[in-house]
Amino acid sequence: MKIKCLLFGAVMLMGLCASSCSKVNAHDGTQSDSVCIDDSDSVRIADSVRMADSTRIADSIRVADSTYHITLLFAGDLMQHSQQIQMGRKADGTYDYSLCFKYMKEEIERADVAIANFETTLGGAPYTGYPQFCSPDQFLIDSRDAGFDIMLTANNHVCDRYSKGIERTIAMMDSLKVPHLGSYVNEQERERNYPFLLEKNGFRIVLLNYTYGTNGIPTRKPNVVNYIDKKQMAIDIAKAKGMNPDAIIACMHWGVEYTLQPVPAQRQLADWLFSQGVTHIIGGHPHVVEPMEVRTDAAGDKHVLVYSLGNFISNMSKPNTTGGMTVRLQLSKQHGKTTLAHTDYSLYFVSRGLSNGKGQSMVLPASMPDSHLNAHERAVKHQFTRAARAMFARSNKNVSERQIPLPTVKK
Repeated sequence: MKIKCLLFGAVMLMGLCASSCSKVNAHDGTQSDSVCIDDSDSVRIADSVRMADSTRIADSIRVADSTYHITLLFAGDLMQHSQQIQMGRKADGTYDYSLCFKYMKEEIERADVAIANFETTLGGAPYTGYPQFCSPDQFLIDSRDAGFDIMLTANNHVCDRYSKGIERTIAMMDSLKVPHLGSYVNEQERERNYPFLLEKNGFRIVLLNYTYGTNGIPTRKPNVVNYIDKKQMAIDIAKAKGMNPDAIIACMHWGVEYTLQPVPAQRQLADWLFSQGVTHIIGGHPHVVEPMEVRTDAAGDKHVLVYSLGNFISNMSKPNTTGGMTVRLQLSKQHGKTTLAHTDYSLYFVSRGLSNGKGQSMVLPASMPDSHLNAHERAVKHQFTRAARAMFARSNKNVSERQIPLPTVKK
């Protein structure tokens, strides 16, 4: 109908133009001085109208029918224990952690957006490991260069260096253009930047981040840390809904360390978050992997729930802490509706610097062939993956493992 109307208008315009060309001055019998458009110009105008309108309609159809895709990758805890700090130090006093991520870099960069929990501070020298973490700035730089796009900072170690640690960590992330959420210099900064809105590939995704606590170290005003508090979280979720999101993803620092199953408090809080309108939940803190599931609600929409990703890199050696998993969420959007197209997890393990002959801890995919590993690495890999897979076989619901493609860089 719209095209017909425009064509009719174009025909009328042609008629008017032709009429104006034949108009004669009544006083002297000559043509008037008004601009004259001949028949060929009229045809060109009509063609232009038709083409412009057809293009607009085609564009509208393409936008309406287009399917948008995005892949989000979530990784666990980026940690720095004392031995990692010592091994990262070079002879000239600078630091280098690029080897830590060398064999996972391609996997991280395959995602459209990669998100990790930054479980240390950048409070400046002296650098320390457990129990109050403070790392060289280079650890953040090399984490970013490995492909991590967004850092979560609401965790139990965010206050390890008090206000200076919170504020300097934020300042370093801002200076390196690393987006972050979870802790803030003051309430005004939180109000301005939270909930966190991620806009990419035609999607608007809101990220939330909360921690159960900060190891008994209080958050000093004016600093703000996002604690798990239902009253405040309900306010934040309501604000998130007002941002016209395609999905709301809550990243929760919760649970009990070293337990392979979620405790009742985690399960109850997950149910509450979903009831409030959160789309997906990604958890961490226990330093071990915990089960994951995909739930389908009454409307047929699917929701991912991951209780714990485990460590990404650390120097931990307790059972089940020597590895972790990344989780991918692949979302699709068509006709304005966003759905979970696919989700999966991939396992990796940490080769510790004292045992691999490299002098630096490295994150290695579980798909790395045994022929590429030394005896210690093989033992760590199989011990971790056997326990994780056995637990997942019992407890996972509707989520499968994906083998990470072998990196092109040789070990």
